[in-house]
Amino acid sequence: MNKIRIPYFAFCSVIVVFAMFFMFSCGPKSRKGDVLVASVGDKRLYLSEMNGIFPKEGTKEDSLALARLFIDNWVKTMLLLNKAELNLTSEELNIVREIETYRASLLIYKYEERMLQEKLDTMVYDFEIRRYYEANTASFSISDYAVRAAFIKLPRNAPELWNVRRLISSVRENDIQILIDYCRRYAVRYDFFDDEWIYWANVEMEFPQQEAATRQMRFSTRIEQEDDDFIYLVHIRERRAPGETAPLVFVRDRIKSIIINQRKLQFISELHRDIYNDALARRQFNVY
Repeated sequence: MNKIRIPYFAFCSVIVVFAMFFMFSCGPKSRKGDVLVASVGDKRLYLSEMNGIFPKEGTKEDSLALARLFIDNWVKTMLLLNKAELNLTSEELNIVREIETYRASLLIYKYEERMLQEKLDTMVYDFEIRRYYEANTASFSISDYAVRAAFIKLPRNAPELWNVRRLISSVRENDIQILIDYCRRYAVRYDFFDDEWIYWANVEMEFPQQEAATRQMRFSTRIEQEDDDFIYLVHIRERRAPGETAPLVFVRDRIKSIIINQRKLQFISELHRDIYNDALARRQFNVY
């Protein structure tokens, strides 16, 4: 039966930097200049193998806890490894091919990542995003109501409310400028989302009766409410319902990621092809 031996005096030595000399002098040594901190059967854990696990600004107690956790995990792993070595067949223990396959895959992945970092163009222009969006609109649906709208919150005693109701639905540049000037003078708050999309939930929260405002929004372009102090006005220029095509602004980042990922796949494919063709031209391999 394998025995576990962990000299706990090594724990305190690990965390006290200025006591390293003491450790090297007094700890059990199986390798020159190193300290044996744990063993399971014929497997050994040395102090040098624990370098880097301790935080630079940690307390002694923190370092001690980390050392104990590290060694405990190492012991458990070695016990499981011993059990596997004792119970697996010779064929199952022969993992050289698997290791080589894993090594090859890992090295190739690292090389591909290096080439991507050095060579891949990650600049995505607006026209590319729009072109992809227009070609794949069915892939982008919205999950909640979105609107292009104008919102105004006015005191109940604000002048010329009749004219505000007229101007808020106008698309004429002169009318819009008049409305903006008016809002600067009298409005408690106003936002014009005529040229940009916004989720309806961000507008809904401004109303005193939110559910009623949402019901109106679904069937009407104008919503008006009032309470004891204010009047709330919204005119909806355009509306998208759940399940309809998401406005471009909502999926721009997603499309950018898709385009970059497509470039990565194409780059890797071309990298593989170029390496193969170059090796073929140089007669660097033979197939028998």
